[in-house]
Amino acid sequence: MINKNANSELPIKFISKSFLIWFICSIAFITSLLIATDNFTKNYEDTAFGKSDIYGYILGSSMLFGSIAFIVALHYLNKGLMNLFKIPKLPGIVKYFIFLPLLPLLLLIYILRIFKIQRNFFKILRPTLFLIAISPIWAFGYLTIGIVSANQLGYITESIPIGGTGSMYPTFPKGVTKTPEEQGNELVATPGMFRYPNGLVIAGKRLFGHQIERGDIVVVENEVIRKSTEELIGQPTGWVKRVVGLPNDTLEIREGVVYINNEPLEEPYTAKAHSTFGQSFLNDCQKIVVPNNSIFIMGDNRKGSGDSREIGFVNLNDVRYVLPLENQKGILDKNWRNTSKDAEESSKLKLDKTKYLAILNEERVKNKLKPLKYNAKLEQSAGRRGSNIIKFNDFSYEATKSGYTVEQAMNEVGYSNIVWNEGFLQGYYEADELIDGLLEDPEWKKNLLFGKDFQEFGIAEVEGVINNCPTQVVVLHVGGYVPPDYKKEDIEGWKNLLNKLREIQPGWQELKEYEDFYQENRSDVDRINSLISQRLSNLSAIVSRMEANQWLTATEQKYIDQDAALFQEIDSLASKLNSR
Repeated sequence: MINKNANSELPIKFISKSFLIWFICSIAFITSLLIATDNFTKNYEDTAFGKSDIYGYILGSSMLFGSIAFIVALHYLNKGLMNLFKIPKLPGIVKYFIFLPLLPLLLLIYILRIFKIQRNFFKILRPTLFLIAISPIWAFGYLTIGIVSANQLGYITESIPIGGTGSMYPTFPKGVTKTPEEQGNELVATPGMFRYPNGLVIAGKRLFGHQIERGDIVVVENEVIRKSTEELIGQPTGWVKRVVGLPNDTLEIREGVVYINNEPLEEPYTAKAHSTFGQSFLNDCQKIVVPNNSIFIMGDNRKGSGDSREIGFVNLNDVRYVLPLENQKGILDKNWRNTSKDAEESSKLKLDKTKYLAILNEERVKNKLKPLKYNAKLEQSAGRRGSNIIKFNDFSYEATKSGYTVEQAMNEVGYSNIVWNEGFLQGYYEADELIDGLLEDPEWKKNLLFGKDFQEFGIAEVEGVINNCPTQVVVLHVGGYVPPDYKKEDIEGWKNLLNKLREIQPGWQELKEYEDFYQENRSDVDRINSLISQRLSNLSAIVSRMEANQWLTATEQKYIDQDAALFQEIDSLASKLNSR
């Protein structure tokens, strides 16, 4: 209800003067601020106003008096409207703070009512100017309150920096730097994510908050994760992963596919089909149930992600931010896959061996190493080892369960060389992702991929069943020839020994010409000459091989092992014959 004589009851003149003072102070404040900023930018010490200190006085005084005038005008305006709008049975102070937030609306009602009664534009001119002056300020205030409230409730997204480790590829891009530490510190995306938990807590219950759902992207952080990231990229931080398992879900990984409650999970966000395999916490074909208040998380790049398969379940209390699946569509799903053929056998990844070797050799050349040549016999030996690994479930280089070593496999296919090695892993791979994954492993790089002594290469994929679980093993064999590079003094030592034997041989052979002595010591003379001839033959072969910088054969190595005994026997016979 508003009085018909409302205009006479509102202290228009006093309010107008207060607003006028506020307006003049605002103009003075803005003008002096602009001039001061311009002058200080030009590094002027003096201005048209005198010393630059005057800007502080003008700014401060205009702000102070303008603020006082504005508050006074609002106070009397609000108080006048309170008297005009009759709300009975409410204390004045309560009514005051009810009217203040609604001041522009009430002033508008007042203006419309006055115009309706008196039909005089001049009567509503000053109230209209009041409304125009305060409306932007009230709008800004409501907007600020709304933003602060939404932020406190977790309804406003925050930009989360994503490192370039590639664990969430293709949703987020991979980094272009080389080392894990460089990739972890390379910024590739800054998606807006909501704080978790969010919403309003009333009587201990959280209302209007987002409940974690499958497919959500979350930022999780706990002591285990901080330790893992510190070891990988040099600083403790959280993980950005995707929620795959929810509380009470039964989860299993089989043939590279995730099963939730015995149903295959459609995952268009994963980098490849059939690309999910177990790790230390969750093995293939092992069913687990996600506990209450926990989730199971994985990276979208399943072959390049450390996640719950390694460290186990993550408590919901460890979730810091969340990006709901619905909010990802149309923004982050541009590189997601078409999953319509994931159930078909053809969707299983196949390794293009030619492409793999080409990529590998490209990396070797970059590292100033000679390219490898493909050897079919090494592919055969790798296939034999793969079959044996699956048959005995024996993932050990030493073949502790089967006794079927890489050396035995190579011998059976007719391959022999000076140095060789092997590597193996489970899963289905394409050439580029297999190379990318192996290049991140220092042991693979050092001992196989970038081994400088290797010249030949072979790789085999072998499918089979381990503990009733279908699987595939990829086995890589390498071999090469390394020259022995004997020391010069070693070769000279053997040559000197050979020459000395050649020098003494005629003297011992001449004993056969002394008929009486020879007849009396025939067996010893024949024996010593036979031993000298044997040593000469052995040493000639050893020296010849060394001078050609070739490895000694097994027989020639045996000569070396026997030579000391032959020398002892010759020396003993020589002493015996010389004493006669």
